Amino acid sequence: MRTNILKSGRSAIAAIGFAVAMTYSSMSAFAEAPLYERIGGYKAVAAAVDHLVDNIYKNQTLNKNPTLKAVHDLDERAAFKLVLATWVMENTGGPKIYFGRPMDKAHLPLNITNREFNVILHECLETFYQLGVGQKEIDELMAGLEAQREAVVTAEAPIKPVAAK
Repeated sequence: MRTNILKSGRSAIAAIGFAVAMTYSSMSAFAEAPLYERIGGYKAVAAAVDHLVDNIYKNQTLNKNPTLKAVHDLDERAAFKLVLATWVMENTGGPKIYFGRPMDKAHLPLNITNREFNVILHECLETFYQLGVGQKEIDELMAGLEAQREAVVTAEAPIKPVAAK
């Protein structure tokens, strides 16, 4: 009788274990894919970075910043695209392959203002629209970019705040 109870107990434990495993696998089937996958993986990231960087390099407002203009004139665009693509992949839940410097250190010498950062955000948004990125993903991407403002903006904005009336 004790053997039957042990067998029944083991069967019950096995059944519970199976049920728990099935529950977790079912839950993972309903879990949302990482942003990286939802935007199309490395090919979509590469296309977006290619489009974005070309627009940033030719943006007249950004090129009024002499430091940015000097960087753009070096035309190391291909290297910048590679570094930016790896950053985007890593920061959207893709492979952990970013090899660039920390954002604050990379942007410190560039003297980027809040206005210039806004121009970059505008270029990002235009890129996402151009490539047909969904609104939910755009919202997540833009929130992630906005979270980098403090690290990227390294100069005071040249525009004075509007005085309250």
